[in-house]
Amino acid sequence: MAIRDLKAVELKDRNRVKKLVADENRDRDALYREIARANGHPEWEADIRKTFSRIWIEEAPRGYWYRQGGSWKKKWLFPKWSG
Repeated sequence: MAIRDLKAVELKDRNRVKKLVADENRDRDALYREIARANGHPEWEADIRKTFSRIWIEEAPRGYWYRQGGSWKKKWLFPKWSG
């Protein structure tokens, strides 16, 4: 989870928002690690993270912003034509 535009958050709330995002990411890391461990394959942690990420993007509503390969992308209703 990441903050796409911290300037969109009021100055007085920025530290609280950054802490909430950091806490959420720490919890997600613990979840992925525990799922891998519970399955007896701690080396699966990165794959589990990728799977969760892919599913969240697939199930996100239209207009949802996500980061992929270091750049921000907006989810569209239909795939954009590349040609």
